[in-house]
Amino acid sequence: MELIIGGAYNSKLNFALKYYNLKESDFQNGAECLADEAFNKKGIYNLHILIKRMIIAGLNDYNKLIETILSSNVEIIICSEVGSGIVPINDIDNKMREYTGRILSILSEKSKRVIRVYYGIPTVIKGLHL
Repeated sequence: MELIIGGAYNSKLNFALKYYNLKESDFQNGAECLADEAFNKKGIYNLHILIKRMIIAGLNDYNKLIETILSSNVEIIICSEVGSGIVPINDIDNKMREYTGRILSILSEKSKRVIRVYYGIPTVIKGLHL
């Protein structure tokens, strides 16, 4: 599994499509997909939005989501960084920020490679070079 992180609108998905020679149809969109279909393609993007949607639906244990991801066949995970900046006042957004950070910490540890994309420029922060 490879993890791609970066700020919102920093071309993470565009990088993945070009680098891995994939199509957008090879990915699930965490903002729209059904939770039980989230990890049934080669990759997923907008993981942070999926996490928020699952919290709204009643997710109280992010460890179950980590287990689901790690036991799936998903190869590429794309997630926006949400831990920097202003701490949200809204309980759901605050919980999403916490869960996303904790989930990404575990996924970073388990991933073969972690790539941070900053304004379209990829930097490997763990694993083999590009």
